[in-house]
Amino acid sequence: MVKAFLNAARFLTVLPLGEGEVVEPKDMARSMAWFPLVGLLMGALLWLADGILLLVFPLPLVSVIDIALLALITGGLHLDGFADMMDGLFCGHGNREKILAIIKDSRVGAMGVIGLVLLLLLKAASLASIAGPGRAGALLLMPCLARWSQVHLSYNARPGRPEGSLAKPFIQNLGQTELSIAFAVAFASAGILSGARGLAAVLMVVVLTVCARALCNEKIGGITGDVIGATSEANELLVLLVFAVHI
Repeated sequence: MVKAFLNAARFLTVLPLGEGEVVEPKDMARSMAWFPLVGLLMGALLWLADGILLLVFPLPLVSVIDIALLALITGGLHLDGFADMMDGLFCGHGNREKILAIIKDSRVGAMGVIGLVLLLLLKAASLASIAGPGRAGALLLMPCLARWSQVHLSYNARPGRPEGSLAKPFIQNLGQTELSIAFAVAFASAGILSGARGLAAVLMVVVLTVCARALCNEKIGGITGDVIGATSEANELLVLLVFAVHI
């Protein structure tokens, strides 16, 4: 368990966790069971930073800093995927080969930049609208449930590329056990930390993830690493929106 957790943390973050051994595809897939727990750790770091920063800065500014810190913790891993997907979907004109070529291109186009800016603005604005006890739950569950969605999306999926896909080793080796553990961590975290609102966030994340899988199966024939990253980023925003709703 500890080894799998560390493998997951090294993959998902830039935290100084020491040099790991070369990880086999099956071991990397097994580490996905702990993706939500790594997300919870990331959320705890954000929550700690948020509490300290709020002592000296106003809430809107702290919210922007929190989103920037999350990008730093992850090394922008999934933000890159989100930008690539925006370019591919909006500029590929429905052609599978063209979409995949655009996604693979390391350069970011206009739609990728626009999508990325809007995503970050919406995240910061949503977090800035959350105050009181619900803020802690939002900060903790945002990265946790988004990482759960990566596991959900990858399970029993079709690789979008036959060769050279970052997602392929995860997709081909991810089993029911890893999916079950990841769901249990995400579901328990949501229920314990935020009750009904947390469970509502789980439901919305599942819906968005299922829709993302259906869309990408139609457009590019399956799932790639960029699809996983883009879906994760979209789910972070979705969780914040669920907590921002005034009910």
